[in-house]
Amino acid sequence: MLLVSLSLASLATGTEATFIQRGIKRLVSITSYPFLRTRYLVEKGLDYTLGVAFDYQALQTANEQLQYDVISLKQELVRRAEVREENQRLRAMLNFVRSEPQYTFEPVRVIESMKGMLTIDRGAAHGVKESMCVVTQDGVVGIVTEVLDLASNVATLHHQDCKIGAMVERGRLRAYDGIIHASGVDLSRLCNMWYIDTGTARDQVQPGDKVVTSPESLFPSGYPIGTIRATHEEEPGTLWKRAEVVPFVDPYRLDEVLLVWQSLPPAGDIAGPASPEAAPSEAPDLPDERSIYERYAP
Repeated sequence: MLLVSLSLASLATGTEATFIQRGIKRLVSITSYPFLRTRYLVEKGLDYTLGVAFDYQALQTANEQLQYDVISLKQELVRRAEVREENQRLRAMLNFVRSEPQYTFEPVRVIESMKGMLTIDRGAAHGVKESMCVVTQDGVVGIVTEVLDLASNVATLHHQDCKIGAMVERGRLRAYDGIIHASGVDLSRLCNMWYIDTGTARDQVQPGDKVVTSPESLFPSGYPIGTIRATHEEEPGTLWKRAEVVPFVDPYRLDEVLLVWQSLPPAGDIAGPASPEAAPSEAPDLPDERSIYERYAP
């Protein structure tokens, strides 16, 4: 009605329609501004809300992926550190095997360790027999006491079934029975060398002395066992002492060990010291066909 009235007035007065058109546009713009502003704010608010919702989901997914990547990287670092340590152990073991050509070793893996007893991944199917020696490049580990089809049990120096012929390296002093025994207290990680003559112990057995395998043992002679921590008299006035020995090898931290298949005894253990008066023998050397146990058993 307003537009019709203005149009009639324009026709009656001869006024240009442009003036009326501008007035109508201003009126319409003023009237519609609140509605346009409201629509704009609603659209912006809706876009922001939807954006926040979708961005949160995307951020949550990205965060989960990042957490997974971090866990994977940590696992990879742990794996690489484990591989590096294993390579270092195997390299040291290989260098030791190469430096001891008189022994025939086979690296074996420890698959279980409990209360001084190890289980290795070699058994009767691989030719393992009881009383075979087990060592590392650091020293004596123990003796095979039970052979199964695919695995074997090894009694270490911390187990009561392991008894090894031993001597003090300085002076080659042997105890009365010449055997290293487990202490009987697994948590102490100690061994005992019994029946040491108190007359010789004052000068030849001291804390810090190195204890090695004796020629009477199953092990190669002179192989390191441990060090003497202290000596004790069993009872006042007795003729014997007991020495506490700390083994060089901790069986609870072993992943690989060396199984001794064959060893050549030192010449001094078989022939004794060389005599300058003795004439050289022209007889050929005969191979010793005895087993390791027969050659080294006390």
